[in-house]
Amino acid sequence: MNRRPRFRWLVAVTGLVSAAAFCSDIQAADPADTSAKVEVIPGDKVGSDPFLGDWKGKFEKGRPADLVAQVIPRGDERYDVQFLPVFDQRCCPLSILEATVVDNKLCFDSDGWSGAFVDGKLTGVGILNKRPAAFTLHKVTRLSPRLGAKPPDTATVLFDGSSLDEWESDGRGGVKEITWRQIDDYIRVWPPLETHSFASALRTRNAWQDFKLHLEFRLPLIAAATGQTRGNSGIIIEEFEFYEAQILDSYGLPGYWDDTGAIYKKEAPKVNMCAPPGQWQSYDIIYHAPRFDADGNLVARARITMDLNGKRIHNDVELPYSERALKNRREKPELKTPGRIILQHHGDPIDFRNIWIVECP
Repeated sequence: MNRRPRFRWLVAVTGLVSAAAFCSDIQAADPADTSAKVEVIPGDKVGSDPFLGDWKGKFEKGRPADLVAQVIPRGDERYDVQFLPVFDQRCCPLSILEATVVDNKLCFDSDGWSGAFVDGKLTGVGILNKRPAAFTLHKVTRLSPRLGAKPPDTATVLFDGSSLDEWESDGRGGVKEITWRQIDDYIRVWPPLETHSFASALRTRNAWQDFKLHLEFRLPLIAAATGQTRGNSGIIIEEFEFYEAQILDSYGLPGYWDDTGAIYKKEAPKVNMCAPPGQWQSYDIIYHAPRFDADGNLVARARITMDLNGKRIHNDVELPYSERALKNRREKPELKTPGRIILQHHGDPIDFRNIWIVECP
């Protein structure tokens, strides 16, 4: 699908994403350089990149002193370096710069900001209160506090590394057997598809009406890709209306309605909590199904609460239910089994682990 420019920053979202304001004066270099080779690096191999990820430090003088950066690979030894005053808040970047690797050093020099990544440090000069100011940043790894969360006694363990007995193929393309790879304690979307098209997904054999779901996932690095072709999957709650918790490499983006943390095409996350590719992340989802009367009329909409990497990004959001969905539910009830969980195959090798669900009373 077409996608708006990656670095036009969303400042505020109230309700649906249409209620948004943009910092239109901050624009990165165009990442859509088709000369870069589209290489797919699986999540377990991404850690070798010395520049990718979060950096944190301070300006040497002046206030406010704190400074952070997110470094995003773009392929062909090119990166975007995004400077921010703080992590995990909706705010305009201080600057977004293109950096290139020269003699094994990642260097940048633009718009009054200059510096280099050398020997595990990012040092340079930026702009603070309209004046040049030196800074030093160090790489940090910020892990979700929910990684490794243990299922309660009442949980149904959907995947703990032992088997895929709780799952089946969704049958897309006539594929009846599970094609995904099981590697150690995680499963990987398989096979990868250069077209990034849909293929046979995983679907739970059972369904739940109201539930709490825990799931951990890891993104590959597809540095030269952008938009929906950059590490795409999703957690779909089967219903006659489409409900998906999006999974996408949206690290360093503002967090739109089609980025990680979004209720896909319905609502953007309150803040973009997507971690860098190669790093395990967590979703915790509380879902209450829609309710209908004996005649099939909607009497209560579905509601959802979502935490991404331990931070609340949707709080008891009421989900829409269209007239078309109502019509299909009445006339074609055999089309769906509401409450099954589907892990989407969108062509990219996403990893999943530690999946469990608890039925809510």
